[in-house]
Amino acid sequence: MSESSKLKTTDTNVQQGGTGFHSYTADETEAFAEFINGQLQGDEQLQSKLPLKTPEELFEAVKDGILLCKLVNKAKAGTIDERVMNIKDKLNPWQVSENHQLFINSAKSIGCQVVNCGPNDLSAGTAHIVLGVVWQVIKIALLQDINLKEHPELVRLLKDGETLEDLLKLPAEELLIRWVNYHLANAGSERRISNFSSDIKDSEIYTILLGQICPNKECTQKPMEETEDMKNRAELMLQEADKIKCREFITPRDVVKGNSKLNLAFTANLFNNYPALEEINEEDYDFADLLDLDGEGTREERAFRFWIQSLNIDYIDENYALQNLYADLKDGIVLLHVIDHIKPGIVQWKKVKKNAKNKFQKVGNCNEYIRCAKEAGFSTVNCGGADILEGNKKLILGQTWQLMRLSVLELLKQVGGDMDGNKKVDEKDLLIFVNQKLNLSPEVTNFKDQRFGKGKLLCDLCAAVSPKSVDKEFITEGNTDEEAEQNAKYAISVARKLGGVVFLLW
Repeated sequence: MSESSKLKTTDTNVQQGGTGFHSYTADETEAFAEFINGQLQGDEQLQSKLPLKTPEELFEAVKDGILLCKLVNKAKAGTIDERVMNIKDKLNPWQVSENHQLFINSAKSIGCQVVNCGPNDLSAGTAHIVLGVVWQVIKIALLQDINLKEHPELVRLLKDGETLEDLLKLPAEELLIRWVNYHLANAGSERRISNFSSDIKDSEIYTILLGQICPNKECTQKPMEETEDMKNRAELMLQEADKIKCREFITPRDVVKGNSKLNLAFTANLFNNYPALEEINEEDYDFADLLDLDGEGTREERAFRFWIQSLNIDYIDENYALQNLYADLKDGIVLLHVIDHIKPGIVQWKKVKKNAKNKFQKVGNCNEYIRCAKEAGFSTVNCGGADILEGNKKLILGQTWQLMRLSVLELLKQVGGDMDGNKKVDEKDLLIFVNQKLNLSPEVTNFKDQRFGKGKLLCDLCAAVSPKSVDKEFITEGNTDEEAEQNAKYAISVARKLGGVVFLLW
């Protein structure tokens, strides 16, 4: 980006909100805006908004929701069907609110934890809320390829005694820390990092790392000749990074202050451009079986992980990265917290070992979950605690699906039953709703009806609920796989625009 288009900011800004005053750093605002400019500046529908040059322009640009929806698709391509977005020069408040609902629910579907953020906050350009959700989307965009599927060579970061399964559990941030330390060790340095704040303030780590990963030995150790002014050393280091076109996200001030978000973004960008890890022979590792790279299991597993994250259960958020469903659910604790969240009081916590140290205790936790599952009416045929501990994929997917189903039915019981929530609601009630709304003939009698698979029925149902939210010109009969796919994608995005938190896979 040219100097003339860079954001002009002060160091820290303060904005008054409904719950008091909230501060935000100008450095983060500038970095996020520059990322948005770089990713979206070529989009014809955003020409009136980009490039962003001031913080005010960033907060103004998100007010109609269009830029935010486009940003989600940059983080996870195809998340939002852009045919569903309300795009024109002047939108009414209802259309703006729909765009923001679409953004919020789509962001949740890719793993963002959107708490205390509603359409009104976004349409008002509330700074700390905007920056919070924008950072989560940017973080997903930067970290999404830092995994064993995209980079099998990450197996070189295994420590003694660890398995591939152990590596799968690690969040991308931890993998980045290991990656940095791997290159430090290879360089013969005794330095190591455990964070992206205090450990990198003196620029030595970055200087060594750049020397290790640059493809043609462009980056030198010259910054280390500066021994007095750490800010000047950081500038010299960034000049080295610029030689490989990786001077993004941070300023010298961000380095010496240890801004963890921006330093994480800077390091992720280095990895995405120059991982510099020697390739491995995948035949030496059981990747296909462990990751299910080519099967539907991967897509379902990801959807279920994001659904669990959307529940915002504090204990899970604080103790589990949820990078791999099968590995993270093996000790039974996540399953127990989820079922207790849906049906409070069902778990006998006195029988649970939250910090289970051995197989016996972990199986005990899983057995307590199986007891709860039976009490909740789940199918548990041929499923025992030992099966969960062993990471049986089919059984874990089956139990997680039943938890999601139970969650939906409990919600429907609250909104569609008696005032005390005692009316039983099941799939039959949903089918009755569908048949009545669409006046179907013949009626659908189960969710395996091929009309669901064609997608048209789902689009028609959205139109019946909110006619002005659906453009019927985009709906086809769904007689081919391509038509059915387009219908399904359209229906999912419309449902999110209407306020639905949908984790359905097209």
